[in-house]
Amino acid sequence: MKQQRNWRFLLLNIDVAIASIAMCVLVGLTFAGVVARYILGSPFTWIEEIQAAMIVWVIFGAAGAAFRTGNHAAIEVFFEFFPKAVKNIINILILLVTIVTLLFLGYLSIQYMMVFANSGRTTAVLHISYILIYCIVPVSCIWQIFNFVLVNFFHYSEQETIEAITEEEFEEAKKE
Repeated sequence: MKQQRNWRFLLLNIDVAIASIAMCVLVGLTFAGVVARYILGSPFTWIEEIQAAMIVWVIFGAAGAAFRTGNHAAIEVFFEFFPKAVKNIINILILLVTIVTLLFLGYLSIQYMMVFANSGRTTAVLHISYILIYCIVPVSCIWQIFNFVLVNFFHYSEQETIEAITEEEFEEAKKE
């Protein structure tokens, strides 16, 4: 049972790991760039390309986790004034608009990457393919839909992720 919970925990948080790694790279490179530019007087000419790519990976890497943890912006004050029947209709509309929007964004991002593939376009300094930079977008759109459905239809909450860690594991982690 514990092994099954750990796999579920790891799978559900792969987006957090991707976003965290991208954020660490972004912060580390930004710090190194500041040191290189202002202390050593020799700026990295390539750093902006990696920073732009990491920003894309941080944003789209963490988007699914934002659905899972309820951290997307919402205006719930008005929603609470409606009767239950109207709330159900609004929830269905929100579901449809969200899924259609994410599917459309995913579709457009694939079309966008096909343009890059056909043109062979790469970044100016490091010659990194734009496909590599933007490949996270369609994957993230599908992952966001998965998390949206997981939260809204299967009533998953971040509490379940916390409960996946046993009391012994929690105590052991506190000691380290």
